[in-house]
Amino acid sequence: MLDVGTKEKRTTTLFLADDDESVRRILTCFFAQCPGYQVVGSASDGAAAVEGCKRLRPDAALLDIQMPVLGGIGAARLILEEGYAKCVVMLTAFSDRDSIREALEAGAFGYLTKPFEPDKILPTLEVCLYRSREYHLLRKEHRNLDRKLSERERVDRAKLLLMESKGMTEEEAYRYIRELSRRKNLSMARVAGYLTEQMEGTP
Repeated sequence: MLDVGTKEKRTTTLFLADDDESVRRILTCFFAQCPGYQVVGSASDGAAAVEGCKRLRPDAALLDIQMPVLGGIGAARLILEEGYAKCVVMLTAFSDRDSIREALEAGAFGYLTKPFEPDKILPTLEVCLYRSREYHLLRKEHRNLDRKLSERERVDRAKLLLMESKGMTEEEAYRYIRELSRRKNLSMARVAGYLTEQMEGTP
C-alpha cells in the first residue's frame, strides 16, 4: 500500500572541478556513498567547468579556486551569472582571507578547505544549498515586486491621462480600466498600457 505521506527526496546533482585528479576521485567516491547526492560531471579546469555546467545544469558546482585556463573564481562568476547552476561552493587549500573574500564576492555561497574533513563536507554543502535557495527565493520575490510596482505605475499613468483627457474622477478612471480589462479578458496593466499608448500618441 502506498504511503501518501511519504515524499521521495529529490536527488541533488553536483559538478566537480579541480585540476587535481585525486581530489575529484575522493569527492566522487564520497558523494557516491551519500543518499540524495549524485555527481553528474567533472572537469580539470575552469573553462571546462563552465561548459560542463552549461550542458548539465547541476544543482551545485564545487570549484577549486586555483585551476588552469580559467580560475575557479572566474568560473563561479560565469556559472552564476548565466544561471548554469544555482549554487557554487569553492574548494581551496588556501585559508587566507583574500581568496575566500574574493570567492564570496564572486557569488559563491561557501567554501570547503582542503584537505577535506569528511564530517564537514555534507553540513557545509547543505548550508550553502540552503543559502542558495533563500537567495534565489528573495530574488524571485524582488522581481515579482518590481513587476507589480511597474504594473501599478502603468495603471496610475493611464488613470491620470483619463482624468486629464476625459474629465473623469480617479475612481471613474479606475472603474473604466477595470471594466475594459474584464471585457477584453486582459490584465489591468495591459489595458492601461494600451490606453496610455493611445492617449499619449494622440496629437
